Amino acid sequence: MRKTKTLVIVTLCIITSLFLGGCIEDSTINTKNTINADSVEEYDIATANNAFAFDMYSVVKIENENLFFSPYSIFTAMAICYDGAEGSTKKQISNVFYYPLSKPVLEESSKEMTDTINSDNDAYDLKTANALWILEEYPLNEQYAFNAENYYGGMITPLDFAGQPEESRLVINSWVENKTNDKIKDLLSEGSIDGNTRLIITNAVYFNGTWLEEFEEAGTRKRVFHLSNGKEKKVDTMYVIGTYNYGEDKNAQILELPYKGDDISMYIILPSDNNIEKFENDLTLSYYNELKDNLHSDEVKILLPKFTFETKAKLNEPLQDMGIVDAFDSGMADFSGISASGGLFISEVVHQAYIGVNEKGTEAAAATGIVMEDGLPYYKYEFTADHPFLFFIEDKRTGTILFMGKVESPESEEMS
Repeated sequence: MRKTKTLVIVTLCIITSLFLGGCIEDSTINTKNTINADSVEEYDIATANNAFAFDMYSVVKIENENLFFSPYSIFTAMAICYDGAEGSTKKQISNVFYYPLSKPVLEESSKEMTDTINSDNDAYDLKTANALWILEEYPLNEQYAFNAENYYGGMITPLDFAGQPEESRLVINSWVENKTNDKIKDLLSEGSIDGNTRLIITNAVYFNGTWLEEFEEAGTRKRVFHLSNGKEKKVDTMYVIGTYNYGEDKNAQILELPYKGDDISMYIILPSDNNIEKFENDLTLSYYNELKDNLHSDEVKILLPKFTFETKAKLNEPLQDMGIVDAFDSGMADFSGISASGGLFISEVVHQAYIGVNEKGTEAAAATGIVMEDGLPYYKYEFTADHPFLFFIEDKRTGTILFMGKVESPESEEMS
């Protein structure tokens, strides 16, 4: 049986925005123009990311269950994958993620977005970083390595996955912990790296911000929260009265809670009905933007529950349902732009997220893992016996050569 070789791409993201949405069923984003964008000016990477966010939400939401994920993390992880995709694999990923078919446009746009995220602001902590951990002497395409370093800021570090898998795992996990202020520990579990691992790509973003106007802890008390199923529970609920950006229509209310520095905000949408299911099924990116357009400054009394929870999901089926098919098929996937050895395909996409909201502000964490295997045998060297050669048959116990020969012209006869 042919052994497969493993390539793991892991993306890690700490981010604060809580996205709600439904499948894109409107004209908010012109898919054709986005995919065919020929310049950074024509391509709106934020709109593309947000459109994917609503599409993904509509696929992964579960009735009566908490949900939190980072569209940015998944979007960025697949962008690094996409940089090495070709053919129908590239087209399908482009359609789902609203990437331009022109890779240079996505690369430049991603670099600009990264530079913006990493611009210093003393009011909050927000940083992003990428890294590529590569098997020693694995044949990573030079252009792919250049793109990863130049456009995604990905440092490339060789590790001995085959000889020291556990040590390699600890090195990567340590990097992850460091970049996320120790919020994500042991991202890679024991046994996740072995002699078949070829490459691990990590993307980390960390955000920690305080509200522009913090809630007074003295105002927090147990208050009733009405669940979608009709039941009630008492939860720690924060309280404040102040001037905030607020909007509403017959279906919902929207509130903006800015963080210090005023570069980042949390937008909260509260449906008029306690049962959120119908509302989330109908919510689109266009309507979300309409609600934001209705925001106006006013005095608002806010009752907001503190919440902390984690979610985790495998995204293989959702992404396939959304149209990425070839990338998961060992016979159809084309990631030849990553390595000339060929045969790479995605075997697993995992996303895990954490969010904590309290009186002071927000800290949130998300991690995306894209695991890729090599459907073709990987080899470092090639031995092709297409010219005369010698051969020996030796007793290894004694070191005695029992038989010795040379093949000048191979011939074959049936043995009786």
